[in-house]
Amino acid sequence: MSLATRCTNCGTVFRVVQDQLKVSEGWVRCGRCDQVFNAIEGLFDLERDAPPDWTPPPAPPAPPAATVTASFQAAVDPPPDDEEVFHLSDDDRIHSRFFQPEQEDVAQTPAQALAPRDRVDFADAQFNDALIADVEAAAIAQGMTPMPEKALITRRQAKPKAEPGFVKAAQRKALWRTPAVQAGLAVATVLLSMSLLAQVALQFRDVVAVRWPHSRPWLVSACSVLKCQVELPRRIDDISVDSSSLSPTPGGVSYRLSMVLRNRNAMPLAAPHISLSLTDSNGQLVSRRTLSAADFRLSPAALAPDSETPLQLLLSTEGRRISGYTVEIFYP
Repeated sequence: MSLATRCTNCGTVFRVVQDQLKVSEGWVRCGRCDQVFNAIEGLFDLERDAPPDWTPPPAPPAPPAATVTASFQAAVDPPPDDEEVFHLSDDDRIHSRFFQPEQEDVAQTPAQALAPRDRVDFADAQFNDALIADVEAAAIAQGMTPMPEKALITRRQAKPKAEPGFVKAAQRKALWRTPAVQAGLAVATVLLSMSLLAQVALQFRDVVAVRWPHSRPWLVSACSVLKCQVELPRRIDDISVDSSSLSPTPGGVSYRLSMVLRNRNAMPLAAPHISLSLTDSNGQLVSRRTLSAADFRLSPAALAPDSETPLQLLLSTEGRRISGYTVEIFYP
């Protein structure tokens, strides 16, 4: 059972508890108008009964003669002391719309009365105007233009209308399936694929030019812009020295270096450089020299695929006796 009572002066309905009424013998003070009244006279059950009818008290008449006033006061019971009265809080007030939606809140003045639509939409919720004023003052102090009140209201109204996350996810998924987006993605995929192929072709331009000769003019044109060169592939692991010899010529003035280079790859490769070291009978280094294909008069400077290339060169030692040598191949 949920008990309530109505103020006899302003008509406001409050929730009450039996223990409270027993302590104060039914006397309570209204939390809206501070009127002291006997709550038992207007007591009713919120779950079963309707609130008792209430009529605003008439305005007090002009005071009569002193004798009549004294007689009237003697007939009326004096109100109890303030210590014996239970004070009703405004939080215990029950808005009239919760038990009779068509009845206006009797505690409101005509200027504060709410429209029916506002009562249904809980328009009694208010924005913190003081906080908004502080924010606008801070914005003005920082040189920023405060947001107009109309824009603030629009933003507040837009927040409750925000769509759920799963709706936004479904909309994004549907957007990616539209014909325009699908066509754009297809075009972007083709362009990116072509760009990737062009980068790979430039990175491995030497091999591409050998395997697909028709691409060589395009690669040469691109390198003229990018400041690069199209040369024969360099694969030092596919080249080996099959044989080499260093023998003195008649007269012992110079030496003849003979070498045979083998290309084990199925495509032509750039001729490597040769590092030649000469030593005497004590193993001391006499001379070291780097030889290129031009020194061997090899033109073009290339090794044919799956073939052997012989090389010969005369070396002048200026009368020094050569007892040993070593040769190494490398690309500079």
